[in-house]
Amino acid sequence: MTTLAIRGISELCTCDPARGPDPGVVRDAAVIARDGVITYVGTEANLSREQLEAVDDELMCSGAAVLPGFVDAHSHAVWIGDRGAEYERRAAGASYEEIAAAGGGIRATVRATAAGSLEDLVAAARPRVRAMLAHGTTTVEIKSGYGMEHDAEMRQLDAALALRADPHTPDVVTTYLPLHAPPESDRAEYIADVCSRGVTAAASRARFVDAFCDEGAFTVAECEQVFSAAAAHGLRPKLHAEQRTHTGAALLAARRGAVSADHLEHADDADLRALAAAGVACVILPGAALVLGGPRPPGRRILDAGASLAIATDCNPGTCFSESMPLMLSLAVALAGVSPAGAVVAGARGGAGARGLGDRGVIRVGMRCDLVVLHSAHWVDVAYHLGGDVVSRVILAGRIFHER
Repeated sequence: MTTLAIRGISELCTCDPARGPDPGVVRDAAVIARDGVITYVGTEANLSREQLEAVDDELMCSGAAVLPGFVDAHSHAVWIGDRGAEYERRAAGASYEEIAAAGGGIRATVRATAAGSLEDLVAAARPRVRAMLAHGTTTVEIKSGYGMEHDAEMRQLDAALALRADPHTPDVVTTYLPLHAPPESDRAEYIADVCSRGVTAAASRARFVDAFCDEGAFTVAECEQVFSAAAAHGLRPKLHAEQRTHTGAALLAARRGAVSADHLEHADDADLRALAAAGVACVILPGAALVLGGPRPPGRRILDAGASLAIATDCNPGTCFSESMPLMLSLAVALAGVSPAGAVVAGARGGAGARGLGDRGVIRVGMRCDLVVLHSAHWVDVAYHLGGDVVSRVILAGRIFHER
């Protein structure tokens, strides 16, 4: 058994409601973990001699702030290909629809990704996921969705699972996203195959099933059909909802008891109240909203509705090529009306809730020891220093996995 002590913490941002107002700060703090599980959280002055004598390894933070590891609850990190030229075209005024009509958009990534081997997919995604860890992400959700054909979708999930074994990557949670872009084959036949062969094979590879419910993507009825089939195999639903238009997707997520509804730029207040009443976590993706130039993410409205808020990167090749959770926290403050304290909580505790993970996202006795050590003494700098190199070290399950 190994016991790690993290000492010399100026501000310990616990995200624990029991510690007072968010983000539950303890000053002049220390954390002790045994075999990756937290056994002490409090002031350093209250550590006993017996506790210190039991320590095998020690990390001195020298007056730096410490936060919970971020839980990135929405990413598409496994892909092959480059869409930089498309990014240039959009910046010059081309619409997403124009680019898609010319063979770009999601389909461009699907063509490149579906053609890749398992080894190709892992090699392409590994540097992205390692960069996530360097930016403080200790748990990341990775979706399929760029296969759009059964074997290619399963290879994406297998690649995400292979990344979990890499000692320099965050913990990986997988999601089956078969309804991402409309198929070029017969639509009804494609959905029928997803509802039979797809969810059966995905059940051993993923925890969740997802769908893009929007104009030009999939309908409420089609998404509900897949959710019903997936439920029989233990896959919990989550949904890309109300991103480009208002379709009723948020109410579908509420009706089906989805673990999360993501994007929500076009959700109205009634939608958000329904999600809150159903206990559905609301995930905003401020990087994608900024790049696409649509409505601002409804972060403040989500909180005002009483719903749980999470912030995620949406790391993908088309609308948000970013691995940085600190940048997303900054954008949530700047664009979505979220306070810095609320952003930190949404990036940690909120992200864990949006993935159904009860053992992380809060620095509390009995939780996983997933921590982010900043370069600075003040926790607010994680959002205040826009795009800055704010993370000094990352501790994943009680082990120091990254040190700049």
